[in-house]
Amino acid sequence: MLDRYQAIDPERLDLGPDMRVLDVGCGTGRHILELSRFEGTYMGLDMADDDLKRMRYLLTMAQREGNVAGDVHILQGDGARLPFADYEFDNVICTETLEHVDNDEAMLEDLVRVLKPGGVLCISVPDEYSERLLWRLSPRYRTAPGGHVRIYRRKQIKSMLKEHGAVPYTVQYRHSAESVRWLAHSVIDKEWGKPGRVTKGIRWLLDTPSHRNWRSLAWLDAAFNHVLPKSIVLYGRKAS
Repeated sequence: MLDRYQAIDPERLDLGPDMRVLDVGCGTGRHILELSRFEGTYMGLDMADDDLKRMRYLLTMAQREGNVAGDVHILQGDGARLPFADYEFDNVICTETLEHVDNDEAMLEDLVRVLKPGGVLCISVPDEYSERLLWRLSPRYRTAPGGHVRIYRRKQIKSMLKEHGAVPYTVQYRHSAESVRWLAHSVIDKEWGKPGRVTKGIRWLLDTPSHRNWRSLAWLDAAFNHVLPKSIVLYGRKAS
């Protein structure tokens, strides 16, 4: 079973020693660090300096523990103006990023541009049903600085990939437990950004590293992904 913390399924990508993978909006590197257990070249790009510093620290720790088989590079940059040539990567990942940017069409176009023909583009955005619920329950959720600027309908995000040249071939729904955490924070907590006792308890349950191995939590999350997932994950292949 795919780790509850991860959105990207390595089995859905084309991984191998000669493969190049780009993660745009990589944050602190949760997907790059997981994928780099496999051989290959991995590039993480993000605009947030603090997140990239954290990623470098986590990468160093993973390397010391012998958990990195790939060649990992970290770069600060703009996902809508990628500093790469056309057809440079075999896989391109962009998770929970498009909903934050003003010109998502331009970013999506650039993601496909740097992808090799036949390569895989993996996109995740907030799922429309949990997102609409959160927007209705709490104006703070959608008006907080750096928050989400749009809601993608399921059919819409699939069509966007296809229109930009990456034909979807797999769709997954992920992170229903995160829907619970955000619902609790939106409804119960008085001050946005400051979780109360209940929300802290949920976060402790979900984020403690040792809990990632709890099968009961993984099965519950997987079951409720059919009810109220936090994210929709799409895999599309660029035409050859």
